Parts: sequence; structure tokens; C-alpha cells
Amino acid sequence: MPIYKLDGQKIVELQQTTFSNERIDEARDLQKFIINSIETVEKNLFVLSSEFGDWEDSKRRIDILCLDKDANLVVVELKRTEDGGHMELQSIRYAAMVANMTFEKAVKAYQHYVEKNNLEIDNPQEAILSFLEWDDVNEEEFANDVRIILVSADFSKEITTSVLWLIERDIDIKCIRIKPQKDGVNLYFDIQQIIPLPETTDYQVKLREKAAEQRQARRESSRDYSRFDVKINGKSEINLNKRQTMHLAISESVYFGISPQDLMKLTGEKRWIWVDKECQTRQDFESGEIRNVRSYDPSRWFNEDNELLIYEGKTYAFSNQHGKGTYDLVKNIFNKYPDLQGEIKKNEP
Repeated sequence: MPIYKLDGQKIVELQQTTFSNERIDEARDLQKFIINSIETVEKNLFVLSSEFGDWEDSKRRIDILCLDKDANLVVVELKRTEDGGHMELQSIRYAAMVANMTFEKAVKAYQHYVEKNNLEIDNPQEAILSFLEWDDVNEEEFANDVRIILVSADFSKEITTSVLWLIERDIDIKCIRIKPQKDGVNLYFDIQQIIPLPETTDYQVKLREKAAEQRQARRESSRDYSRFDVKINGKSEINLNKRQTMHLAISESVYFGISPQDLMKLTGEKRWIWVDKECQTRQDFESGEIRNVRSYDPSRWFNEDNELLIYEGKTYAFSNQHGKGTYDLVKNIFNKYPDLQGEIKKNEP
């Protein structure tokens, strides 16, 4: 909407302009304007740093890094363009990069910012504590969340759609539109929060909470809590969960003399990792060169001391990630190798 001013006895529309036309540079000018007037973007923000990039292997910089009164970090991303570019993607990357920032690192960042800009701050840590209204450092309450504020002359449909989707998934992100206007001599800024609309914030919070509850309910309803009774090699186990069932079937098959290579034909090779030596402990296994996986995540494998499988000079670990196919997979193993005398029964929930 246009902005008007009172000129004598008339209401006159201000002239629309752009940052480019006014020769306002994103890094040199707009960033400085926002820092010096941070309350125009959001009240009760504390500027920790500008052009923050204290991480390895990256040349990327956060335009403005702030704290709010709840000790959350706030990433402020600026663009002077009319569409916002890809700022929502950049801001998510930045938020992830600073998510683990400690209070000590925040003080160091602010110390550097103070020195760089010759600010008259004698004690950066005390300045932060004063803003947070803390008597002492409270690491547990610091930076429990990272919020995002996007500031641009305007936003493309792609950005607004992405932001609304992120909000629905409980990401705290907002869009602030800042449009320059003039009356021939004086320059004005029309600054408005357009997403989420301030007057609908409470309503949208309730919608997000409802959506989160519905997503959780869908996840719960889709989970497979099946239990199984299993007989194999003369052993009988009752009411096993999927992981217990799978490990019992695989381990007893190997103990019986069936090679992991043969089992891979039924289970798929990707469900196995191994080292080319015999290992009695998980520590020994993990110290070797683990085969058949690019990135080893120990939580995804049966790799405890009593779970590792040794066969012909090699030590194997089988995947513990199994879904609704557990029954069919174990049944296929028993059908393929009848000498195991294997039986599996699925219990009713």
C-alpha cells in the first residue's frame, strides 16, 4: 500500500523508489542502518555481531547476529532486492551453524564486534548479562533456540511459501518488508512485518500446535509395534520386538554355519558392515577399517560385544534398522534354510 503525507491542506502520496536507485548498498549502508535501529525490526534485540562467520571451512557470513530477551540467538538476513533472492535457504544454513554456540563464544563474538566498531563497552560479558537481566552466566538457558528474521525490500512467492511451511513446522521465522519511499528530498522507510501477520500470531501459534499434534498422532499410528514368538536351533523366545527378532534370526543363522555372504542374498548387502579381522569387542571392531559403509553411525548397527558376528576371520555387524518387513524377512530365511528348524509367529497387538 502507498504511504501518504500531509502537505498543507492535501494528502500527498510518497514516491516509490528502490535501494538501488537511492544507491543504498546492502552491506555498507542497509546493514548499518538496521544495526543502529534494530528496534525497527524487532524490539528487545541485542546486536552481538555483524558479518559473523566464526566457523571452519566456510566463507559465509551472517549479516547480523542478535540475542533476544529469552537468550535465544536471532539470525537477521538482509537483502535489498525486490524478491529476496534465496535468503530463506541461507538463513536456515546460518541458524544451523550457530545452533551450538555457547555463552563464552557469544561473549568472544561480541568482544570482536566491539573492538572492530570502536564501541565504548568496557566489559562485553557484563553488557550481555545486563541485557538478559542475569546475575550470573547460565549456560543451560543460553541459546536453546535460534530464531530467524528476513529483511528485504520484498519477497518472492517462493520465499513466502517456504517461510509459511517452515512456520507450520515450528521454525521461528518472520519476514520484515522494508520499502524506501521519498517526497523528492527526504527518504522514508515503510517497515512492516508481513509474515506472520502480527494480528494473527496467537491464532497461528494455535494452528502450529494443532498441526504438530496431528503429525505426531500420524507418526504414532503408523509405527509398527508388533511382537513375535521365535523358535530357531532348538531355542524358543517369546514376545520379542522387531530388533530382538531380527538379531536372533541372523545371529543363530551365522552360529549354525550360514555365511553372512549367503544371508546378504536375502537381506541385502547394505544391511551388513564388517572388518577384515576377528574382533571380540566393539572397541576393537570400531578401531578397524569398517567395510561397506561411507559414514559409520554406531547407533544403527548391532555392534555391542555380544552382538558382533565372527565368520572365517572377519567380524560382521548387522543393521538394527528394520520396519514392517521384519516378519517376511525372517520367514524367508527360515524357508531358505529349513535345517534351522525356524518358526516365527506374529502376536496380536
